[in-house]
Amino acid sequence: MRELKFQHRFSVINGKFIWDDKEMLEYKRKVLEGKRGYAIIEELEEEISINQWGYYFGGIIRRECMASNVFAGWTDKEIHNHLFAELRSQEKGIQMPDGTVKLVTVIEDFSSYKKRDMAEYIDQLIPHLNMEYGIYPKPASHYKDNRFFMNPKTINLK
Repeated sequence: MRELKFQHRFSVINGKFIWDDKEMLEYKRKVLEGKRGYAIIEELEEEISINQWGYYFGGIIRRECMASNVFAGWTDKEIHNHLFAELRSQEKGIQMPDGTVKLVTVIEDFSSYKKRDMAEYIDQLIPHLNMEYGIYPKPASHYKDNRFFMNPKTINLK
C-alpha cells in the first residue's frame, strides 16, 4: 500500500525554512531514511479574499449592475457569467475532418481563480462596465462603509 502524500508547508524568513508541522516533517525524514525522494517547492497562491468576494458580488454585481437598467431582471449569477465570459473568453478553432474550421468559445475557469487573478479581473472589469454599459462602480471602501444597506424591495415583513 502506498503511503499518503503530505504537503509540508513552510515560510521563508531570513533565508531559512520555518516549517508549519515540524513533527510530520521529521516523521517523513525517518521514513525515507536510506531511500531516494523528491521535493517540489512552490509558492502558495492566496485564495480570493473575503473583501474581494464582497466587493465583486456585493458591490459591483449586486449594488451597481443589478440596480442598473442594463441588467434589469437578471440574477447575480447571470450577470457574473455574462461579464466573465465577455472578459475571460477566447475563440479557438477546431479542424474538422472535412477541412472546415469550427469556432468555439472557450471561457476560463473561474473556480480556479486565486487572489491575484481576481484582482486583475476586477481591474479589467471596472473600465469595461464604464465603457460598455455606463455603470460606474465606486471604490471598494465605499461599500465597506455602507455594508448595512438594505434594499427595501427585498425586506420581508411577515
